[in-house]
Amino acid sequence: MAITVFEACKKRKRTPKKIICTSRFSSIDDSSMDFSRSFRDNIKEFLKRCSDSEDYKLGGTNPVWCTLLVNESSGVVFPLYIVEEFINNSSSSQHQPLCDFCRFVGWSHHFVSKRNYHLIVPDDDKWNKPLKKDSLKQENHLLHGVIHCNGFGHLLCIEIESNSNYLNGEDLMSLWDHLCACLKTRDISVHDLSKKGSMDLRLLNGVAYGRSWFGKWGYKLCRGSFGVRKHEYNRAIEILSSLELSKITTDFSKRKQGKLIGQIVQTYSDISETQLVTISDLLYFMLAFESKPLIQRKTALALASFSSKSSRDQTTNQPKASLPSYPSDYKSLASFVAKLDARWPERRLERVVEVIFQILQIHGARMLRQDLRDAVRQHIGDTGLIDFVLKHIDKVIVGNQVIVRANKPVSKLLEFSLEDISDGATLEKKAQSHTDISTLKLGLNVRKDLLFLYKNVLLGYPDYHAVAIAARVILDCKHFFKEWQYKSSNEDALLTLICQVRPSYDELANELTWPLPPGEPVMAPECATVFELKLTVQCALRDTYCVMDNFVVNDIEIGGLVAREEGQDLLKCGLEDGMKVWVRGSGLDLDTKLRYQGGDNDWTVDCKCGAKDDDGERMVACDACHVWQHTRCNSIKDDASPPTLFLCRMCNCRMKKSSARCISAEKNRFGRRHDIGPQ
Repeated sequence: MAITVFEACKKRKRTPKKIICTSRFSSIDDSSMDFSRSFRDNIKEFLKRCSDSEDYKLGGTNPVWCTLLVNESSGVVFPLYIVEEFINNSSSSQHQPLCDFCRFVGWSHHFVSKRNYHLIVPDDDKWNKPLKKDSLKQENHLLHGVIHCNGFGHLLCIEIESNSNYLNGEDLMSLWDHLCACLKTRDISVHDLSKKGSMDLRLLNGVAYGRSWFGKWGYKLCRGSFGVRKHEYNRAIEILSSLELSKITTDFSKRKQGKLIGQIVQTYSDISETQLVTISDLLYFMLAFESKPLIQRKTALALASFSSKSSRDQTTNQPKASLPSYPSDYKSLASFVAKLDARWPERRLERVVEVIFQILQIHGARMLRQDLRDAVRQHIGDTGLIDFVLKHIDKVIVGNQVIVRANKPVSKLLEFSLEDISDGATLEKKAQSHTDISTLKLGLNVRKDLLFLYKNVLLGYPDYHAVAIAARVILDCKHFFKEWQYKSSNEDALLTLICQVRPSYDELANELTWPLPPGEPVMAPECATVFELKLTVQCALRDTYCVMDNFVVNDIEIGGLVAREEGQDLLKCGLEDGMKVWVRGSGLDLDTKLRYQGGDNDWTVDCKCGAKDDDGERMVACDACHVWQHTRCNSIKDDASPPTLFLCRMCNCRMKKSSARCISAEKNRFGRRHDIGPQ
């Protein structure tokens, strides 16, 4: 059991308030973890009851707390650091006061919160070290989330395939989910770029489980990039999940990957106790099979192999012809190309080998290297590719002959030749099968089998195919969110009211150009008066938003009627738990730059993909109309710089029409001068 943080506290002669079991966050019976108010109040109470203040501040102004947590499954004690980041006008010089993540998920119209709370679990080797100045911007923590004091937040990073010796990805995600529920957050978003090796999990899990990896904890699609709508995402999931294995093997039967795809499908179908019909069934089973210990996987493969062999023996009584012996270092064309670590695609490497084979046949099956290279250059223009293949090719089977490379006895010059072999087709088939099985070890290295299917099936169809289009739609959906509904307790005798500020007509017309932000949850006792509710709402709004630092509540509107009698009880006014009330007042700071998370709303997005708002993807602004569009939608590669002068399609068409009219007018003037000239 590792207790690194606890030991560090002892060295500093500091005793923590308490060490909390992570399971207590999910327990509804634990009164010490019962936080019944809104997030802005609950986080303060959590810091007071469960955290210890550190003896340093980030950036000189942002206090740091540490809560010690124990993972019951591993027994390890680890730190949860909480940094309170203050947002004000002066913070713009040090940090970005506006939240880009709010803008990306469609929360640009939210008012800027006064405080952000960063929840961080560092890497194992940093558990007993203080956070650094750039810790709030790092993306290499085991867990890092930020929650605005209004209860909206973002999961910035989480190590799904964690390198931690004590915490795995599911442990970290469960901790985050329980913390958000315990502290009564409202909406939490995540920018899903999670991977399993080199595979995007939102595509792999989307096909296998019908949801993203975060969907296990209730996260749903918030918005798609490049104009993708929710119904398009759901339809793409349906298309890929229902893709039948029989259709896949048929589609790839004439392609070089087809044989190995069939072998993978057959291997896991033999292991599975239930019938695998679709690609969703197959991936679901493979992901579950991967999680089993190696000894269990070997046992399952052995039993499946024995059963398959017995089945074959029962279906045929004819003795098999013995295969001819052949040197073990002979290679089939496909296996030779597959083993090359080259920057060229396999089809180009195969093309060079085929040209070499044809030229050797034409020139008597024997040529010196330089002569062969010159002859191949007449068909292949890339000399680097030719030299690479000539350097590695040797004992490669093509048809019923083998390409051999050797040095001449006297001159020592490199010579290439063709040699005949018996039953070349059978020999190549056995060499290919031997190489595939020994190299990939189907069923043992499940990750490698998954990667092969991911690249060659999910991403292997032509761009115009429905499967490829569906895969692109899923990959373009990266923003997911989870909403927490506040559930009040009958014992606390508190009313939860959603207070929505109603600005004046002038404020809406001239200053507040975004749609109204969501209302603010406010808790008030059932016995409170209208006057006390006004004060409670006023304090809550002032404490939460920069634009309301001096806001004064004048009226409370309940059910369309303004509550005039300030001494009247709330229950007598017809208020019920969860009801929405309108708040009118004065003192909004309309001059502050910290008004909306989306900024001043002085930009416009109108891309041909249908996007009307910033979705976090790379964009470029038209130099004529200043409208932002995606670079990808304008055929600008991600690794390429935008052109010095960029014109959108509409402006480009207008410019061409204008130029055409000018040229036409000039021609007309030129023609008239000749018409009226001297005869």
